[in-house]
Amino acid sequence: MITVSNLSMAYGKKILFENVGLRLVSGNCYGLIGANGTGKSTFLKILTKDEEQSTGVVTLDPGKRMGWLRQDITNHEETRVLDVALKGHPDVWGIQSEIERLTAKSDFTDADGQRLGELQEKFQEIDGYSQETAAAEVLTDLGVKPDQHQKLMKDIDSALKVRVLLAQAIFSKPDLLLLDEPTNNLDIPAIVWLENFLADYDGCIVVVSHDRHFLNRVCNYTLDVDYKTVRAFNGPYDVYMAQEQLARAQRSKEAGRIERQVAKLKLFVERFKSNAARSKQATSRVKQIDALSGQKVVPSSRVAPRLFFKVPKPSGQDIITAEKLTFAHPGGQPLVKSLTTRIDRGDRVGIVGRNGIGKTTLVRLLLGELQPTAGKVTWGQTTTRAYFPQEGSSLFGNKELSIMDWIKQYTDNQDINNMRSMLGRMLFSGDDVKKQVGVLSGGEKVRCLLSMVMLQEANVLVLDEPTSHLDMESIEALQEALEEFTGTLIFVSHDREFIDAVGSRVIVMEESGLTDWKGNYLEFRKSRELE
Repeated sequence: MITVSNLSMAYGKKILFENVGLRLVSGNCYGLIGANGTGKSTFLKILTKDEEQSTGVVTLDPGKRMGWLRQDITNHEETRVLDVALKGHPDVWGIQSEIERLTAKSDFTDADGQRLGELQEKFQEIDGYSQETAAAEVLTDLGVKPDQHQKLMKDIDSALKVRVLLAQAIFSKPDLLLLDEPTNNLDIPAIVWLENFLADYDGCIVVVSHDRHFLNRVCNYTLDVDYKTVRAFNGPYDVYMAQEQLARAQRSKEAGRIERQVAKLKLFVERFKSNAARSKQATSRVKQIDALSGQKVVPSSRVAPRLFFKVPKPSGQDIITAEKLTFAHPGGQPLVKSLTTRIDRGDRVGIVGRNGIGKTTLVRLLLGELQPTAGKVTWGQTTTRAYFPQEGSSLFGNKELSIMDWIKQYTDNQDINNMRSMLGRMLFSGDDVKKQVGVLSGGEKVRCLLSMVMLQEANVLVLDEPTSHLDMESIEALQEALEEFTGTLIFVSHDREFIDAVGSRVIVMEESGLTDWKGNYLEFRKSRELE
């Protein structure tokens, strides 16, 4: 399908990967993974020729079509939603556009008539007349309702734009399908539909995703961007992880062996370098040191933070009681209606539902940041809270503050060493703490917010989309820390693997109302045949 030979990519002195050789073939789905900033999206751009590699060759087999889901959603603002999807089939879109141009001419000539007949015949051959219906069906399956198909892209929200571009990439079933974070902004039913679609796909798929559950469901190969190369592993993400953990242990063991051998040889040289009788042996040992020192073990780009949520003062049994809780924006339909529930000490409650359904609204109601239209929320008297907001940008309003000065605002413990230690656990070491918060990436801001939550040492954590912008290593580190957390947890997430691991109960928000499911999310999905 597509062949990559001796591929290298660098920006100045920064090498993303070098000497990559791969052959990607039909019938396989390849999960492309790696730490943030290692070049996953760049690799896709090279495959599509949107970006030129430093060295090497990329060859798509003759006659094969490529479809690509881009992360950029701003290029189609003045285009009709259905037309954006149709552009995913360039032959159909090109012919249809020319037919429309010719039929709209006021000075239609005989030559135009002949050309129009040729185009209509070719359009018939490629089944062009059914493509608009096919594109509309895919849009609807992905949650873009029929009454939105005729709207301009500028008139729909960002979450729907991502779905439209996903429909553009997949509806015509190209031979090679490249998907960059396809589950972003999809709700669970749409993700399940996409998983089933890809499972029946005959072509070659390359998908970048941080959704481990999704990767395990759809991929049979894993492409790992690490150690300045791209390596292929047979199996989905969990199989790759098992193989890679063994390999990492072996590499660490080998690096330790080399270090010990070099230290031993240096000791010999230092001891006998002035001894004429043993000078030849000392010289030989110097050569061995040089040879061993040349055996550099290329470091991994993966570095995981070390999270720990301390609970110095446990709460009482009562955490939250909600009685007939209702909320609606002025003039709007209720987002929360007559919710009566209680959360007790040790509960681990996940709040799930599609984008825009009101999950953050419910969180803010429980926290008292929004006043309910009706009903009330009561917190236990011995609770202490730490809140990770989904929209944390407001907390970084003063962009000139250093990370250290920023974190000081959110903890009573002003011990510099304690704050440095906490930031170090979140991979802000040395002079990193002097970096201004205005230049931080999305992932770095999330790590700052998690540092803030840890320093507050609360017995109730309320986390709204805490895995956003995190790479897999950070997600897994957060997951492990929350599994060990001894307090009460309320969280919002779309990550099924994360929800299954840390949640023991879910509040599911749907158009039909709220379901307070007294069991884990996997059991709920099975009950709805979504698993």
